[in-house]
Amino acid sequence: MKNQKQLLYISAALLAAAGANTQIQAQGCVAVHGGGMCTINHGLGGESADLEGGSWLGSVGYRFFKSDRHFSGGREPRNALGLSRFEQGNEVINYSNFIDLGVTYQLSARYSVALTLPFVQHTRSAPYEHSGVRNETSSGGLGDVRLTVGAWIWDPATQPKGNIQVGLGLKAPTGDSAASDTFYQDQDPTAGVNIQPVIRNVDQSIQPGDGGWGYSLEFNAYREIVPRWIAYAQGFYLFNPQNVNGAPSPTARRDAGPNIAGLDIDNGMSITDQYLLRCGITFVLSQKHQIALSLGGRMEGVPVEDLNGNAGNSEGFRRPGYAIAVEPGINWMPGRWNFSITAPILVSANRERSYWDGRKGRHGDAAFADYLITANISRRF
Repeated sequence: MKNQKQLLYISAALLAAAGANTQIQAQGCVAVHGGGMCTINHGLGGESADLEGGSWLGSVGYRFFKSDRHFSGGREPRNALGLSRFEQGNEVINYSNFIDLGVTYQLSARYSVALTLPFVQHTRSAPYEHSGVRNETSSGGLGDVRLTVGAWIWDPATQPKGNIQVGLGLKAPTGDSAASDTFYQDQDPTAGVNIQPVIRNVDQSIQPGDGGWGYSLEFNAYREIVPRWIAYAQGFYLFNPQNVNGAPSPTARRDAGPNIAGLDIDNGMSITDQYLLRCGITFVLSQKHQIALSLGGRMEGVPVEDLNGNAGNSEGFRRPGYAIAVEPGINWMPGRWNFSITAPILVSANRERSYWDGRKGRHGDAAFADYLITANISRRF
């Protein structure tokens, strides 16, 4: 039984660490401002873990990516000479850093509640936003705060080889959805060049928040296949019932929003649904030293149309799409501490055609990251 519990502890710890900082802001220009469940934590204390209620877990998660590889549909767009946007030098480059501060309270062996305070810092350079010149805009601060309640379907004490945790989360619009910065743009493109600094909203992909209340349905599951080998799966879907947040697109492009009665308007950025799916295998490399390795797949993105039908008619601007990655990871759990690192590597990406892309006969592109770095440190009290 001790070895079985050790397997459970490491498996749960690895999933918790990966879930704690899955704020998916997704792979660059496809803007996802959500997060995954971070409540698989009842075994994070190793042999001294207390499966009863009353314990606390504090965590700090970090994530970094650089997105600069453009996709339109599932392919990288090229000009008439066969050059990619990188080769032309006009690619968009996003540098994004995320820090998630989390605290979880174990109500009982089966039930827990977690609060996550996300902080973000972004820098973006996009020549098309500055009349062809590569200048930077940036944003940062508090993101959208999340509160998640999780419950194991079965009592963990009686199901050491496998279990499923389901969760319900609430996202509050605490992050700025209309952050602004200085753009350098031609104010008289027809009569001559007149580049002037103007203050406008930064791009949707680097806004700290999305501007709407939302709720998430999530699950985490694991199952011991044979001793030291555990299969895992995690799913997350964020519902954003509101349509638009009213913040105009950063360059005030008239093609960014809907066309009503023959007029192009910009009625703000769309508050999109978001999703994440992870699954894979965890291998307990050392039970004595509480070290585990993992390898799995990851898919995350923004849908073309939300489940409630938002994204058509007079809806705002969005870049729908998804990224698929292979995700290696390592986890070390000395005593009450837990340390983990994962590095998802892009396998494929698809910037899907939005509703308004289709209406206007075009297909926009978006920048994705070739890889991500995520790290998490947590401790049980």
